[in-house]
Amino acid sequence: MMMAAEVSRWAKLRMTIGLAAVLVASSASAQVSGQSFQVMPEAARPSVGDSVTIHFRVRLDERDLLFDTVPRPVSSLPPGIRVLSVDKLRRAPDRIFHGSARLAFYRPGRQPVPVFGLPFMRAVKGVQRATLESDSAYLDIVPLLPGGNPPLKDIREIEPSSRPDVLPLLASALLSAALLAGYIRRHRKKAPVRLSPPAAPVVPSPPPSAYTVAVEELGKIERERWPARGEVARHYESIVEVVRRYLEAAEGVPARELTTGELLWSLPPHLTEEGLRDRFGELLEEADLVKFARLRPSPVTAGQFLRRCRALLTEWQEARTTTIADALR
Repeated sequence: MMMAAEVSRWAKLRMTIGLAAVLVASSASAQVSGQSFQVMPEAARPSVGDSVTIHFRVRLDERDLLFDTVPRPVSSLPPGIRVLSVDKLRRAPDRIFHGSARLAFYRPGRQPVPVFGLPFMRAVKGVQRATLESDSAYLDIVPLLPGGNPPLKDIREIEPSSRPDVLPLLASALLSAALLAGYIRRHRKKAPVRLSPPAAPVVPSPPPSAYTVAVEELGKIERERWPARGEVARHYESIVEVVRRYLEAAEGVPARELTTGELLWSLPPHLTEEGLRDRFGELLEEADLVKFARLRPSPVTAGQFLRRCRALLTEWQEARTTTIADALR
């Protein structure tokens, strides 16, 4: 009896410890993730083939960084579902990302909304690359025709007509006209046909590269001479905007939506070698001082800032060209 009671106490103790461990693990997991990816259909009961708008609401941890702001299906689409378009996510002041997509469903009944995913990283937790998947959602697709076999209405049997049939006469007249037109064409004197020389094909010129556009914009800013006119802040802000647009066009980095710290961590590896990341960080820090701390450098210093940004863009472009050439070998 005593041995049985001892075994029972040990069993209860092990169950208590196990339950506590599960609760602690669940709480830690919820605290570490700090993410949510909600999918909210706009229409409740759309019809087959209708364009259905799906809204996205994404909440990230403050240490998370997105590699891409366009959600994409994580697997192949189910039969009868087509993705028409997916918009880019926009971050609201409360750091919540919002976006939408348009889908079409071609099968009636309860249909699942495809699961979308977003690649992200969390350097603090050692997560170099992972995928945040959306939650599940369903739509009731209404068929265009009612179920069953509805009878056809307003269809009557063909009744014979008492009027004479004019189809043979019309066919004979058309055949005679065609024969007459052929005879006239054969006996008409043919005029010589002059062939004009073929026009040279028009080859469209390729669009300018992101680097060429950025250098031209920096040249326009330099010609404006804003520091000499007392507009130093506008000078710095315009230069940094050119650099951010270059990163978006050339490297696909959402630079205009990221803070200074997030932008430095999101640079591709070939733009961070040989101290390029540190130099870019110094330029961003100097621009932030002008924008937020109301630092007012002299026109000479402002001109040097523009030349340093231009030199950094040149070295980035050379590093990008070298990386692409190595990948093609």
